Amino acid sequence: MALPSDENNADARLQVRFYKRPIHQEQESIDAGRPIYKEFDFVHICVAGDTLTEIDTYVLNSHKQRFPQQWAIYQNRLGANDEQIMGTPVGEWPLVSKSQAEELRAMKFHTVESVAGASDQQLQRMGMAAGMSPYAFRDKAKAFLSLATSAAETDKRESEINALKQELAKKEQETVKMKAETDQKLAQMQDQMAAILAAVGEKKPRAKKIKEVEEA
Repeated sequence: MALPSDENNADARLQVRFYKRPIHQEQESIDAGRPIYKEFDFVHICVAGDTLTEIDTYVLNSHKQRFPQQWAIYQNRLGANDEQIMGTPVGEWPLVSKSQAEELRAMKFHTVESVAGASDQQLQRMGMAAGMSPYAFRDKAKAFLSLATSAAETDKRESEINALKQELAKKEQETVKMKAETDQKLAQMQDQMAAILAAVGEKKPRAKKIKEVEEA
C-alpha cells in the first residue's frame, strides 16, 4: 500500500529505518560454488498502529531526499569508510554455529573471505571465538574457499561437456534425418525413373507391331 506524501507534515507520523540487507547473488554463487551475498541499502517505512501500510524496499534517491534526516543518521552510523560487504556470510559456513557467527560479525568478520584474508594481528583479536586456534580457523577458511572454487570449476567443466554432448547428439539426429530424407528422395527418383523406362518400353513394341501390319 502506498504511503502518503508529505502533505500537512504527514511524514512526521512515519517510522523510517534505513538498513543493509544481504541479497543472494545467484550467478556469482554458481560460479564460485558457494553462497555469495551482496549487501544493498534498504528502507523500511511504516505507520505506527497500521499493520496494512508498510514498505520495505531498495533505497532510491527519492527516499534519501524525502527522509534526509533519517538517511544522514544511517550514514553516520555506518561511517564514512564503511565498505560494501560481498562474499560468503559466516552464517552460511557449515563450520560455524549461529552464536559463533554472531561473535565473528561483532568483530567485523562478516564473510568467510574476510577470515581467510585476515592478518596475524587481526587473528590475535579473534582469539578462540571460533572454538579453535585462529590460525587453524583461517586455514580452514582458505581450504573451504579453495574446495568450493575447485568444485565450481568441476561443475562448469561437466556442464560444458554435457552441453557438447547434447550438441553432438543434436547434430547426429540432424544427420540421420537428412540421410533418411535423401534416401527417400533417391527412392522416389528411382521409382519415377523405373516408371519412365517402363512406359518407354511399352511404347516401342506397339510401334513395331503397327509397322509390321502396314508392310503386310
